Amino acid sequence: MTEADPETSLTFAKGLAVLRAFDAGGKGMTMADLARKLNYTRATTRRLVRTLETLGYVTVDNALYMPTPQTLKLGLGFLQSRSVGQLIGPVLREESVMLGEPISLALLSGPELIYVVHAPTSAEIETAGYTIGSSLPLATTAMGQATLAFRAADDVPSPSCGLSMPDRQALAPVLATIRARGFAHMTNADDRGFCAIAVPAFGLKTDDAVGALGIVYPDGQYDMDHLLGVIVPNLQKCARYIATAL
Repeated sequence: MTEADPETSLTFAKGLAVLRAFDAGGKGMTMADLARKLNYTRATTRRLVRTLETLGYVTVDNALYMPTPQTLKLGLGFLQSRSVGQLIGPVLREESVMLGEPISLALLSGPELIYVVHAPTSAEIETAGYTIGSSLPLATTAMGQATLAFRAADDVPSPSCGLSMPDRQALAPVLATIRARGFAHMTNADDRGFCAIAVPAFGLKTDDAVGALGIVYPDGQYDMDHLLGVIVPNLQKCARYIATAL
């Protein structure tokens, strides 16, 4: 969005940026913290924060601001319109029980993926900071690479991934391998001894991946035979089932 576009509101966009600025660690932020993080003036930041406070989206305690539970309502329209509760959630829960592992769905949003479902809720994932609404980088995660590998050629890898040209060139053969075998797999995916495996998720109206389904598991828990014979086929079946809602 640019100032030259007469049909957009920069003020509204800045207000949304304030809501996105709060740290995942759950700590409150002062007005000065927000202004520095957003690179806004103190006066602009104060007007935006006070408006959000008046509307009930932000609360303050000892000069520390935090989003309120009301902010969760902002995502309900997306979750309901995409049949997350009626279709996607039940399918992922059923497959999760069969696999004995929590399955996650993340959907493409600009230069990142956004977690939209964990089924069932994974304590391991959530304690690592990955909850509904958390973002994942495209280029350096299994779910991100599974998505990138099945995007149009001129969009793989997208410059918006934040990689330099040499890094994007280095990623190209990785994505080619993922396209050939149909899934992405990373060992020691987060430097804490966990591995990740993911398959692309497609909608019905496009040949490009719109996101990915994946699981995270402790290193050494599964051999490749189990991954190829059980995990990947079930994730792919799950992706086919939910395609109508994506």
